[in-house]
Amino acid sequence: MALFDVRSMRLRVLAIAAVTIGVTLMIAGATLVVMFERHLQRRIAVELDVHWAGLAGALSLGEDGRFVLTRPLADPRYEQPLSGTYWQVTGADGAVMRSRSLWDAVLAFPAPANPDLPFEIEGPDGAELYVLSRPVRLEAGGAAVLTVAIDHKEIVALSEAFSDDLRVALGLIGLALFAGALVQTGVGLAPLRQIRRAVADVRGGRAARLGDRFASEMQPLADDLDRLLDSHEQLLGKARDRAGALAHGFKTPLTILKLEAAALEAEGHGERARVLREQVETMRRHVEQELARVRTRGIPVSGSALGAGAGADVASGTRRLLALIRRMPHAEALEFDVEIPERLQVRMDRDDFGEVLGNLLDNARKWARSRVAVRARAVDATSVSLEVADDGPGFGADADHAAAGNAEGSGLGLAIVRDILAAYGTGYDVERRDGETVVRLLLTRPRLASA
Repeated sequence: MALFDVRSMRLRVLAIAAVTIGVTLMIAGATLVVMFERHLQRRIAVELDVHWAGLAGALSLGEDGRFVLTRPLADPRYEQPLSGTYWQVTGADGAVMRSRSLWDAVLAFPAPANPDLPFEIEGPDGAELYVLSRPVRLEAGGAAVLTVAIDHKEIVALSEAFSDDLRVALGLIGLALFAGALVQTGVGLAPLRQIRRAVADVRGGRAARLGDRFASEMQPLADDLDRLLDSHEQLLGKARDRAGALAHGFKTPLTILKLEAAALEAEGHGERARVLREQVETMRRHVEQELARVRTRGIPVSGSALGAGAGADVASGTRRLLALIRRMPHAEALEFDVEIPERLQVRMDRDDFGEVLGNLLDNARKWARSRVAVRARAVDATSVSLEVADDGPGFGADADHAAAGNAEGSGLGLAIVRDILAAYGTGYDVERRDGETVVRLLLTRPRLASA
C-alpha cells in the first residue's frame, strides 16, 4: 500500500492525526505561554510587594523634616542607572526622593484605584514598568507615597525564553505522537492486510475459503466474501449441470441424425448423406467444446485463476491418465515414457489439469508411430514446463497427409486445451524437435501459503 496514494486509508488517517496533533499542540503552547505570563505577573507582584516593604522599613524622617533611608536597600540594581528596578518616595509637599537607577527621571502617574494591585506605566527611555504605589505614614510623623517599579522587559525576556524552550519540547512531543500514529495505523490496518493475504491464498488455490481467523470488525467482511464464494461455486455447479443436461439432450437427436445419414447413403443419396454427416459432426464438435469450457474451474482474475483446490500433482495425474489412455485403440502398440519428478505441483484445478493433459495425450496417441513422451520440470520457483511429445508426422506445411489429418482431427482437443489454459492466463506452443511433435505448456507453481 503506497503511503502517498491519495486513495490510501493510511494517508487519510495520518493526515487527520497530523492536523489534530498540530492544532492541539498549538493550542497547548499558546495556553501554556499565557499561563506562564500570568504566573510571572503574580511573581512580579510578590516581588514588588517585598521591595515596597523593604523601602518602607528603611524610610525615616530626618531632623530637618526630610525623608531619609536609615540603611541601604538590598537590591544592588537600585544603584545602577536605568537598571530596570526603581523606587521613589513622594512627600506630601511634592518633594521627591528616588533611587539612583532612575537617574534624573521621575515616575509620574495618577493615583491608583487599588493600591494593593500593580499597574503599568511608561518609565525612563519609554520602557514599560510594573509599578506598586502605596501611601504610608511614619511614626515620627509625615506622610508619603512609596513607589517601587520593575521593567516589563524582564517578563518579556523570560516569556520568550520559555516560548523557545516550549516550541522545542512541543516539537519533540509532536514527533513522538506522529510516530505513535504511524504505529497505530500500521497495527490498526493489519487486519486489512491479513484479509488481503487470505484473499490472495484463495485466488492462488492455497485455500478454499477465508475462514474465521480475523478481527471482530473484519470477520463480517470475511464471512460475506465466503458466502459470495459459496454462491459463485453453486452457480458454477448449476451451470455445469445445465450444460451436461443440454449435451445429453443433444446426444439422442445427433445419434438419430447419424442414423438418418446412414439410411440416406444406403438408399443411394450419398451426397446428401455426406452433407448431413458433416453438419452432425460440426454440431457435435461445438457441443463438446462448449462443455469443456463449462467444465473449466479456473476463473480468470487479473491474469491468474481462482482454483478450487491447492493444486494438481503432475506425476500422479499423469499416471492416472496414462492408465486410461493405454486402454484406447492403437495405445497397446505405443511406448510411453514419463520423466516427471515426484511431488511436482501446478497451480491448476485437478479436473482442469486432467482435461488439458488428457486431450494432449489422446492427440499424441492418435498420431504417434511408436512412442509418446511426457516430460515435466520446474523451471524456477514459480513455473513448471510440461511437454507432451510424439514421433508422429507433426504439423505444418512439410508434414505428410497424415499430419494434415492430425492437425484437423486434433482441432477440438487443442481448442479445449487452449480455452482451459486461457482461463489460467497461459497457453501452449507446438514445435518439431528431433523428429518429434512437442506441445509445450508453461504452468504456474503453487506459492507457499501466507503466514
